[in-house]
Parts: sequence; C-alpha cells; structure tokens
Amino acid sequence: MAEINSIGSAYRQRRVPNGRNGNGAAASAAIVRFAEFQADLQTGELFRGKQKIRLQEKPFQILRALIECPGQLVSNEELRRRLWSSNVFVDFDRGLKTAISKLRRALGDSAAHPRLVETLPRRGYRLVAALAAPRNHRQAAEGNRIKLAVLPFDNLSADPGLEYFSDGMTQEIIFHLARLHPRRLGVIARTSAMRYKHAGKSVEQIGGELGVDHVLEGSVRRAGKRVRITTQLIQVGDQTPLWLEIYDHDFRDVLALQSRVAEAISREIKSNLTLQD
Repeated sequence: MAEINSIGSAYRQRRVPNGRNGNGAAASAAIVRFAEFQADLQTGELFRGKQKIRLQEKPFQILRALIECPGQLVSNEELRRRLWSSNVFVDFDRGLKTAISKLRRALGDSAAHPRLVETLPRRGYRLVAALAAPRNHRQAAEGNRIKLAVLPFDNLSADPGLEYFSDGMTQEIIFHLARLHPRRLGVIARTSAMRYKHAGKSVEQIGGELGVDHVLEGSVRRAGKRVRITTQLIQVGDQTPLWLEIYDHDFRDVLALQSRVAEAISREIKSNLTLQD
C-alpha cells in the first residue's frame, strides 16, 4: 500500500488552481496507467490500449478523484463537492450511483467482485488497482504498445503424451508473435505465460495480473492421424473474442506443423490488431 500511495502522491502534487474544470481538479499532463487502462488527466480521456473508451464527464471526475488517492477512501461528500456545486439541487445519491455505474461499465468492473473500484457502503469508494508511475505524453506515445499474452494451449486428448505438442505449440506461437512487430506489439514471455497452465483463472484475472490488452488461448485434440488446433484472440476488457479459427492437419512432421500454424496465427493477429509494418 505504501508504494501505491507514493505513486498517487505524485499526481496530487501536480494539481494546479483553476484547472480544466475551474474547481482545482488535476491538470496533470501525466498518462496514468492502471490494469489495462490509461487515463489522460489533462484531456479527460480513457483508453484501453489504443482503444478510446467513451466516458462522460462526471464518471471521469470520479475516476480522477480515485486516482489521486489510490488505495484510500474517497468519501461520498468529497465526490458531491467535486461533481455538483453547492447551488445545484439534485438527487445526489441517485446521481452518484448512476455515475459510478457508468464508470464501472466503462472499466468492465463489478460491484460484487471489484477488481478496480471498491464500494465502502454508506462511506464512499476506493481505487484498489495499482497505479503505474506517471509518464509524460512523449513517453506514453513511445511505450503505448498493444500487449498480448499467449496462454498455454490445453491438451483435450486422452493421450498425456500430447502435452509436449501443446506446450511446443504455445512456444512456437510466442516466438512468431514476438518477431511480428516489436514496436507495436509486446508479447509476454513464455516463462510468465506458462504459470497459467491449469491455473483455473479467468481472462479478466489473467489480463489484470499481466497487464495485457489481449490474450490468445487455444487447445489441441488428436484423433488417429489427425490433429485439431483451435485458437481464439480475446479482448481482456470485455472478455469477447475478436477472432477465432480451427486448424485441421495430419499429425506428422510435428515441427513443420507447429511452425505452419504459428505463421498462420501471426498473420491473423497482425490483421485483427491492425499492426502496420
């Protein structure tokens, strides 16, 4: 918690009077990173990777308040002062709940099982996601790569000897993707990805722990002399597939087969993530 608070204090120290909304809100030029998201505190924009997430002003003001006090309670009264001036008469409780609901929807978060924003009943809210260190716009532009993890392929056959093939398939795909476009696509190392073999964790959990925008998962199944390889590219934010494919091949010349399938998958990912040479 000390590390989170020290990072948050760096944002608070950069507040200036009469900020962009005239009430002392943060006017930092820093790009704030947490989980798979980036928030631009100067422009009031929220991104997941390169994708801009639509978020109205009041939900973003709540996010800004939570970012400035990471890991700490931001009271309902503090949020009321930020969101509505004293001479405005609204149903505050309903308005706050609506704004929080919109923020959670944009972040793909859950009130029942919070990954990013936690509710403290009748008291306020707290940002439970760790913040990365502040970066300026130039640093953010240079480091704003799409991040992807290739999860260990599942062996769906009764033959435990096929494990070597599924693990080799995972490694081959990581190798091809890592060479695809290093400046635009960051691929999690095999040693880190293999920790999730049989881990039983959701895409949302894995994406948050690894800080990736997408995961590639798949399976292999052998029937006689044929092998079926199934893959899908999943967007972490909403856990929806962007692309999926099935490859059926003769199970011979295993190394050539793995290389051929990995190359085909790389081409599809390059197209779906619009990576340019």
